[in-house]
Amino acid sequence: MFDLQIIGPKIVDELKNLIDKDVVVIDHNGFIIASTDISRLNQFHEGSLLAMKDKQVMHMTTELSEKLKGVREGMVMPLIFDNTPIGVIGITGKPSEIEKYCKLVQKITQLFVEDFLTRQEKERDTRMFEFFLLDLLNGRIDKEILAQRVEMIGIDTEIYNRIVILRVERRFEYSEIDFLSSIQTIHPLVKITQWSFDKIVMLVPDVSRTHLEKGLNTLKRKIEKIYKTAVNIGVGNKCEFYTLKDSYDKASIALTTAINECEEIVFEEDLTIELLLSEISDTKIQDFFERTIKPIIFDEELMLNLEMWLNSNGSLQEIANDLHIHKNTLKYRLKKIEKLLDIDINTSKNKLDLNLALYLYRKYYCEM
Repeated sequence: MFDLQIIGPKIVDELKNLIDKDVVVIDHNGFIIASTDISRLNQFHEGSLLAMKDKQVMHMTTELSEKLKGVREGMVMPLIFDNTPIGVIGITGKPSEIEKYCKLVQKITQLFVEDFLTRQEKERDTRMFEFFLLDLLNGRIDKEILAQRVEMIGIDTEIYNRIVILRVERRFEYSEIDFLSSIQTIHPLVKITQWSFDKIVMLVPDVSRTHLEKGLNTLKRKIEKIYKTAVNIGVGNKCEFYTLKDSYDKASIALTTAINECEEIVFEEDLTIELLLSEISDTKIQDFFERTIKPIIFDEELMLNLEMWLNSNGSLQEIANDLHIHKNTLKYRLKKIEKLLDIDINTSKNKLDLNLALYLYRKYYCEM
């Protein structure tokens, strides 16, 4: 049963701006749920039950207002949808004076209800898609079951092959998600859904990288301008529809990289070492630090000197000049590092270990 309780007050607010008569909205049980006269709220209106039973407009005469409970002189009009009364709209006043308002009131109320039902149905369809996408991207539901739900929802699995994730700084309402769908220029069939408080997921049809990147940049600028929120975007790889979990996982890695590197858009196909590091736990990273740079990790001067030496192709003198120190000072510090770490920093293996340790430290800890 449709619940007028949700939109009843909105109907009354709209009508009181159009006519100078008292208006009531009555639910299917005969109780007044919205009224221009707040003293009538929650009162039983016996005349509304008669109007709903007969499915026709009724004049509440002076005689009926004295006889029926909660009734005032005026008119009551049943609201009928799918041949079922869902409530009543009442106007207080002499029937001869208010009859001219009946069609206007009925039409406005009907528009309110139809709009609400349309939005409700759309939100229900959106939620069904959200639940489906969640199961698809979690990868824990059998393909056969997903295929049945695909038919029910009506998704063309032949055209969708990529996941894109947007990180935003606010939650979007269903109406706002619909608006984003209407202003995006990537493809008419792109599906957009709120994923979590600060993330939006896009299910994207097969388009070229150039077109996708252009469309995402355009959408990003529009979101930032309209909603005043920063946007980072991670783009997953192309894959078959029922394996889109892989695209989602890659898009997540790309998004993390975009956030850490302060990039607007990152495509997973451009990732290199980030793909490897995404699989490494914080515990393993800490263990790696223990075995490499722990003795100097809190000495920023030694860390910086080592980093400059590892990343420079120049001579010691050139590195010392860049650091604004004497060449002998640099030599001394490099020897000190070797002693503290108990390694030869000139071997290829140790250089690789130290470079990776410094990269991880700068990337994941200094930025936190």
